[in-house]
Amino acid sequence: MNLDLVIFDMDGLVVDSEKIYFKANELAAEALKMPYSFEYYRQYIGAGTEEMLQKMSHDYGSKDLVDEFIKLSRENLYDLVEKNGLPLKKGFMELSTYLHDSHINKALASSNNKDAIDYFLKKAHLQTQFDFIVSTDDVAHAKPAPDIFNKAWSVADEPDKKKTLVLEDSINGINAAVNANIPAIMIPDLIEPPKQFRQKPLAILDDLGAVCSFIQ
Repeated sequence: MNLDLVIFDMDGLVVDSEKIYFKANELAAEALKMPYSFEYYRQYIGAGTEEMLQKMSHDYGSKDLVDEFIKLSRENLYDLVEKNGLPLKKGFMELSTYLHDSHINKALASSNNKDAIDYFLKKAHLQTQFDFIVSTDDVAHAKPAPDIFNKAWSVADEPDKKKTLVLEDSINGINAAVNANIPAIMIPDLIEPPKQFRQKPLAILDDLGAVCSFIQ
C-alpha cells in the first residue's frame, strides 16, 4: 500500500489495556454491590465516556452511582497498571519501526482523555512513538462518529484519504473510520466481528505484525 499516514487507536490495539479496564470495573462494581459482567462491559468497548455514562445511568437508575463507579474504576485502573505494568499488543514495535523507516506518519486517536493517554504512553514507554496525538478532549462526538479520525487526519496536514489507514480493534472504531471515509483494518481484541460486519474493513488480521506484512 502507498501510505502517508497510519492512525492507531490505543486501548486494545497498541496497549493491552482492555482486560485491565474490565478488572478495574469489576472491582468497582463489587465494592458498590452493582451487578456487572464481561458481556455488559463488552458493549462499551470503543465507546466514549459520555455515551457510557448516559447508558449506564439509564441501566442502573442512578447517575450518582455510576459517577462513583467510574471514579472507583479509574482509581483501580491506575493501581493495577502501577502494580502490573502495561503490556504492548503483539507486533506494535515491528509495525512502528517499519512505518518510521518508511517515512510514514503515525497518529494516535484515542477515545481516552489526554491525561490518560499521556499516562499510558509513559507507562508503556511510547512517548516518542507518535507524530500526532488526538484525544476525546479534541472532538465533539465520540466513535462511531467520524470526528476523532477526521481530526487526526486534519492535524497530520490532510493527506489523501486513500493514502491514510486506520487501525482499530473495536466495531465502534471501524464504524468511525468508515464514517470518516478512511480505509481501515481491524485487529480484534476482545470482540470478534459479526459476519455481516466483515465487509467494512479492508481486512481483519490477527495482530499488528500481520498489518506490517499486509501493507508492504
